[in-house]
Amino acid sequence: MGWWEARSSRWECCVVAQMGGAAVLGGGVFFLQWRSPDVPVKPVFIAIAGGAGVGGSIGSAVGIPYADVVRQLINPNFHPPTDSYGWSAMDGTCSCRDLQRSSFSIVSAGASAIVVGAQVASLEFNDVGIFSTRFLCRTRITIPPNLPSFGRALYEAPQIQGGLGAGAFAFTGIAVYIGAS
Repeated sequence: MGWWEARSSRWECCVVAQMGGAAVLGGGVFFLQWRSPDVPVKPVFIAIAGGAGVGGSIGSAVGIPYADVVRQLINPNFHPPTDSYGWSAMDGTCSCRDLQRSSFSIVSAGASAIVVGAQVASLEFNDVGIFSTRFLCRTRITIPPNLPSFGRALYEAPQIQGGLGAGAFAFTGIAVYIGAS
């Protein structure tokens, strides 16, 4: 059995990047990286989802500094400190094989004003069969962890939402494996 089939109850997930929006109906694309001490790689999944909501954003939902993205674009040898990013422990036991083409649901609410911002999101993954649904894992992400809190300097802000933004949405869709690091 390889890393693809290795089941773990110690998964952590990080929303590496996302973009989306809604004006009653909408959708989003979410890049999710996973890690577990039981699996030797960090698999990346893309989740495409749609549903209802209002507002929108582009960037990272969990505090990955844009300065790291810029540094990597300038210097391809720069390796961002991904271990310090906003990892969230997942409840449940699953493998990458289970997550492949699983049903993905996200409910999120957030607001920002220049360098002040907050977001709460809930992610859930389920294996959907013809006659049944099997729970795989879920988590709740709160950014920053001690709401409310001031953000870092503007170039380190975790989201780009313009000068002032607020939004909430509930989307559901599918998660698909795209690579590993």
